[in-house]
Amino acid sequence: MTEQTEQTEQAGSPAMPGAPRSERFFRGDIQGMRALAVMSVLLYHAGVPLLPGGLVGVDVFFVISGFLIGGHLLAELRSTGGIRLGEFYARRARRILPAAIVTIVGTVVAAFLFLPPLRLPEIVGDATASAASVPNLRFAVLETDYLQGTAPSPFQQFWSLGVEEQFYLVIPLLLIVVATSVRCVRALPAVIGALSAASLVAFLWDPASVWTFFAPWTRAWELGAGVLAAVAVRHVERVPAAVARIAGCAGLALVLGSFAVVGGALPHPGAATLIPVAGAVLLVLSGGHSAGGPVSRLLGLRPLLALGAWSYALYLVHWPILAITAEALQTAGVFLPGENLPPLLTLALAAASIPVAYALHRLVERPALTHLRTRQWGSRRTIATALATVVALSVPLVVAGPAVAQLLSTSDRPAPHVQLGSAPSGTTYVPSNVTPALAAARDDAGELYSNGCQQNKTSADLITCEFGPPEAATTVALFGDSHAGRWFPALRAATEGSDVRIVSVTKSGCRSIEAAELWDSPENPSCASWRADAVEWLHEHSPEVIVLADHLGPATDDERDEQHWRGATRASIQRLPESSRVLVLAETPGQASSPPICLSAHTDDALACATDRDVAVAAGIIAGEEAGARDAGAAFADPTELLCDAELCPAIIGDTLMYADEHHLTATGSALLGPWLRGELARVLEPAE
Repeated sequence: MTEQTEQTEQAGSPAMPGAPRSERFFRGDIQGMRALAVMSVLLYHAGVPLLPGGLVGVDVFFVISGFLIGGHLLAELRSTGGIRLGEFYARRARRILPAAIVTIVGTVVAAFLFLPPLRLPEIVGDATASAASVPNLRFAVLETDYLQGTAPSPFQQFWSLGVEEQFYLVIPLLLIVVATSVRCVRALPAVIGALSAASLVAFLWDPASVWTFFAPWTRAWELGAGVLAAVAVRHVERVPAAVARIAGCAGLALVLGSFAVVGGALPHPGAATLIPVAGAVLLVLSGGHSAGGPVSRLLGLRPLLALGAWSYALYLVHWPILAITAEALQTAGVFLPGENLPPLLTLALAAASIPVAYALHRLVERPALTHLRTRQWGSRRTIATALATVVALSVPLVVAGPAVAQLLSTSDRPAPHVQLGSAPSGTTYVPSNVTPALAAARDDAGELYSNGCQQNKTSADLITCEFGPPEAATTVALFGDSHAGRWFPALRAATEGSDVRIVSVTKSGCRSIEAAELWDSPENPSCASWRADAVEWLHEHSPEVIVLADHLGPATDDERDEQHWRGATRASIQRLPESSRVLVLAETPGQASSPPICLSAHTDDALACATDRDVAVAAGIIAGEEAGARDAGAAFADPTELLCDAELCPAIIGDTLMYADEHHLTATGSALLGPWLRGELARVLEPAE
């Protein structure tokens, strides 16, 4: 995305004497490729159903970026024997920062004006990371799912810019080191090829990992493919014109086809990501041939040239326009929390982003680049100004966001503390004594999380932790995913003061109830390995009771859900030791959007953040769990009646905030379920007495 002015600056002038056509002339076909790539991303984000793979337009951008910028670096090495690092980084700053900073500031201002206050700390954190070119690393650490999420970051589009900048922070240094150590520029393609191959292996190793999506080392192969294409294009004239034209047609077919199938029928990230990358490589190579061809002429049409020129600006602005508008309308009650906007509205917003992008390009991007170049700013001055700008932007953001969120997060009325009972009445406002505080809800996860007993999504290592008397007469094992971790405070409260030892066997993202065909699926090797070790541990220790708790949503069709989860529950229980009694805890009600965030915008109307019971309760999943438990001779317990009344599942009961996010209980809310769970455990143990 950010390399779009690379060839524009040098249009019509040779990069070096004797350079091939691809290095000497403006490549209109590449501008057209940018137009296709940015439109695919735009339409994907607008929810166009025929483009499930529109997001792979980013992969096309990676190849273009590697081709242009990597090619420029290699040309400089060939002609001068070195790379002027200061000038290179200054040039990157001149091209990237002006439009990016304006987008960041505009997005933050819009978020302060239109989004719930509790969203602001997270958003300003994302803004700061985006300004520092590390948003992809932040999103990976926070385990952001780019393809899902009810309240995605308005800065999520910056992830790919972070990948690029991290790549270009390293690659010039690498090229210099290799060229100097082997004293032969010709060795560079082999080194780049080897590193790209290693990156591709890392990319394909665990496609489901969030790090595979966001990490620069798993995406470097795509930029590397572009760099290798820049090497190969110097020899493209050796290829017959007819072959070059066929390659162009094949490349265009691969790229357009990937928009339609990758991410839909073919998983992305994964091996299918090779399709758009291969197509983009064929396009940049065929377009470098002097014979041209129909594809080059098509991509060089004036509308595509114009859109390609604005592609960086359009990529920057389209997503915050879509994301902030959607969340603001949901917050205002125009649409339900988490509800998709009507297709015509999203298409209208996508279309509206085009003139905004044009304005950003004409009023900021081009003037800034022209001004800085004509003023002949030195590289040191440019880099120093860029760093100062990032710092000046980041400091007030870091300070202001949390402060505003804290000030606006409650009403001025307290509420009484209540114990959970059947058909609870939700508190109609956000009490001044709400526990946990809205801003602290995410961190109110419980003891398993704070002491390292809850295994994360990435690691496959089995972690077991013991609580209670070591020689207790009864051992209860808690087995499941992050929902099991959130049930721990309830289990702890239920067994407090009794002769019971609790052992936690929990891992976020890995269910203890899973369909037989997915139990040890190689598509999720972390879970497969962890589950095998967990079941082996359970057989070795044979606890008196095994409590299963998992997040089995989202719900789809009640009849299909019931059938699927009945079989999965039965099969999963049958893997456990026969001597253990099993208690299955039902799926807890889910919320349409994150209650703490919603409540921060509705401090005097908390029921606006309650979810209709019919929506919150996954009836088909729960029925399947109950039937499967009954089939396997296990006990089943459903807390729904304590969390919902006949119509709503409230976010706040008494002074207690029940949910940390869309479907995880707070530790404080979970502990309130302790008395109820004590009775359910007694029922399970009763026949043994």
